[in-house]
Amino acid sequence: MSHRPTHACFVLAALALLLPAALSAATFRGRPVDDRWYEGRAVSTTYGAYECRIKFHGDQVYLRLGGMQIVGALDDEAISNAHEIIAHDPRRGVDWTIDCFDLGS
Repeated sequence: MSHRPTHACFVLAALALLLPAALSAATFRGRPVDDRWYEGRAVSTTYGAYECRIKFHGDQVYLRLGGMQIVGALDDEAISNAHEIIAHDPRRGVDWTIDCFDLGS
């Protein structure tokens, strides 16, 4: 009895699960920037400005600032300007403008 069909199904299932994650990476100038912490500043008109650490993951951004962590949604996974990244914070109902210092200029 051959195990090839079972093995092929397993490989296809794994690809189906992993491929969308790989295709939805946040990018800057065509290179992926996901899952690494960057330094920067986040500003909202409601909460003010904070020095922060920033991590991108697909269409989400994680901000560590002032003892709290914020999970925001990016307008676009393709970041065009490292110094003006807009993220929507649905929990607090505000937008954050992010200046990522070490993402690139």
